[in-house]
Amino acid sequence: MSIEEMNKAVVVRFIEEVINGRRHELIDELFAPELAAEVRKYHSGTDPFPDGREEIRDIVAEGDRVMVRWNLEATHRGEYLGIPATDKPVELIGFAVYYLENGRIVDDLMLMSNYGFLKQVGAVITPP
Repeated sequence: MSIEEMNKAVVVRFIEEVINGRRHELIDELFAPELAAEVRKYHSGTDPFPDGREEIRDIVAEGDRVMVRWNLEATHRGEYLGIPATDKPVELIGFAVYYLENGRIVDDLMLMSNYGFLKQVGAVITPP
């Protein structure tokens, strides 16, 4: 198995098992220690989108980098950024680049369609 295949497998496992499967106990196995603590904080607490499912649309790897284009579909069932639950379906589209060393994610960079997502949950967005 090439390094690219191994790195893709780590990222797929993170998305399928941690994000979709809510198996947060795997964070320490998939992330470098200095990033694992941050990821654990992000995935702790009440989930305002408990049925959320991230679908990988594209995945490409080169060396120590894996890029994923994904869609997240969920229902807004809890408070999010001070916005009460609406029970509306929402969709978030994003890209992420994961950087790996020794089979663990050491960094990531994400770009998401936050404006559209916030409108879906009923955020009032006013220009400065």
